[in-house]
Amino acid sequence: MSLRLGVARDAGLDETMAEKIDHYEDSDLPEHQKVALRLTDAFVTAPGAISDELREQLRSHFTESQIVELMLDMSKWSTQKLPVALGTDDPIDSDRLSLFDFDDGGAVVWGPTMMAPFVAADQPAR
Repeated sequence: MSLRLGVARDAGLDETMAEKIDHYEDSDLPEHQKVALRLTDAFVTAPGAISDELREQLRSHFTESQIVELMLDMSKWSTQKLPVALGTDDPIDSDRLSLFDFDDGGAVVWGPTMMAPFVAADQPAR
């Protein structure tokens, strides 16, 4: 992954956690986080295939309002797929880690691109 939301790094997202998220089923993440990530994967790749089993897992770890909040967050963050598909997204260097944030009006503000090639274990803290 070559993009990181600046506030996520400020809140403690490091490459160790990013690796756990990438391979969450085999990670030591708590089960409720794995359930949320299962929902995210299903929502992004095949929302019509969200199973009854996953719905039960969600209900055992989250309230209805928390599930709605998760779904709204996933909807918000999946909107970048359209400009990527159309090729109108801002160019990024796929070999380097780029930080971004949002200004008060909601526009993307690009942060620094880390100059070292993107190697998960080598990325400096922001």
